Amino acid sequence: MDEESADVFLPSRERCFERLRLARFGETVTCVHCGSDEVVKRGTTGKDAQQYWCKDCETYFNDLTDTIFGQHRFELEEMFYIVKEMRSELTAQIARDLDRDYEAVLDFVHEVQKASGDIDEFELSEVCEADEVYVTAGEKGLEDEDESPRERGLKKRDAETSRETNHQS
Repeated sequence: MDEESADVFLPSRERCFERLRLARFGETVTCVHCGSDEVVKRGTTGKDAQQYWCKDCETYFNDLTDTIFGQHRFELEEMFYIVKEMRSELTAQIARDLDRDYEAVLDFVHEVQKASGDIDEFELSEVCEADEVYVTAGEKGLEDEDESPRERGLKKRDAETSRETNHQS
């Protein structure tokens, strides 16, 4: 994606981290492992996520630890864009907007949908996207477990019947 397009609709990385921190921790960052608020900042990761060290359980974690954003090759701002737009845009259009592989975007959308499936109440509004559903109209193609499969192809005739049938008068 070119820089000019990115400036138009992608939020800044810093803003994404601020929103994620606020939604995840609130005003005070707590350890994702033990829940302690005895946490100290310890630099940043390769993805620019703030890294923390917990004094109580002596473990490291960062803004993305144990989130759907943690193990992806997408940039954080791209993931925020996907989450925002997946409610109103087709997945193929989002992939084109980001100049990303459709399958990768679709996999992330499914991961977000699976994570949001744990929410008890989820109300759909405005435009909703759904995969195709095919309803079976009959039993054609279904095999019966008790019967052997039907024989296919032409049956061979005995030589005498074959000559009579092919004989022209």
